[in-house]
Amino acid sequence: MPQEPQVPAATKTRAFEAIVSHIENQVLNGDLKIGDRLPGERELVAQFEVSRSSVREAMRVLESNGIIASRPGDPRGAVVLPPASAPLRKMISRLATTSASSLADLLIYRMTMESSANSLAAIRRSDADLLKLEKAMARMRAARLQSQSAFSQADLDFHDVIAQASGHALLQITGEAVRQSIEQLITSSIEQSADDEALMQRTVDHHQEVFLAIQNQDAHLAEHLARSSLFEYYGHLLNEDDRSALAALASFGQRKKSS
Repeated sequence: MPQEPQVPAATKTRAFEAIVSHIENQVLNGDLKIGDRLPGERELVAQFEVSRSSVREAMRVLESNGIIASRPGDPRGAVVLPPASAPLRKMISRLATTSASSLADLLIYRMTMESSANSLAAIRRSDADLLKLEKAMARMRAARLQSQSAFSQADLDFHDVIAQASGHALLQITGEAVRQSIEQLITSSIEQSADDEALMQRTVDHHQEVFLAIQNQDAHLAEHLARSSLFEYYGHLLNEDDRSALAALASFGQRKKSS
């Protein structure tokens, strides 16, 4: 019979954190597997030598983080859930929208994520993915006649389809979070443009280039277009030092024209 895992002593001040940390570690190292049940409340109180309120707070935190699911009064204890993307997406969105993340940081991160997504989509895309991209392009063209917010959302939807076509789950999650965090910048850029129609047409033309690169499975071009277009749209909002750094990143990998 396997030995009971050693339970760390919980301090009186932050007792629930010791419980949360212990259970998270058990899930990470495989001692607790998907579908396993935690001990009941009374047993956890005895194991950790804490109050019922500390155990209940620990269960609330674990459930909020998507690690367990519990029902009030269920004597069998909470059940361990499979990994979920929502907590990670929420955390990344929160980090991206804090003052700690500058516009330059967000753009560098988005350049990295979207260039990778474009490249992978060009390699892995299916005929069904191309059809979804065509439909997304059609929505963008239609949105030009609706509103700036509708156009911005259609723009984001196009990139979401590319992220899905990449087949990389983390790129989908992180890319979506960062794109949403600067969605307002897309609308703002259109609002500040002297010619809204011209800017939206340029955006549609760029997305058509990306679509063709993915259709032709030109991963190199698809990757470069992601970086260069982001710099083209938002580079003017940066200070000189940041603009120089992002210009170098935007031009990286650019094919030289033959003379």
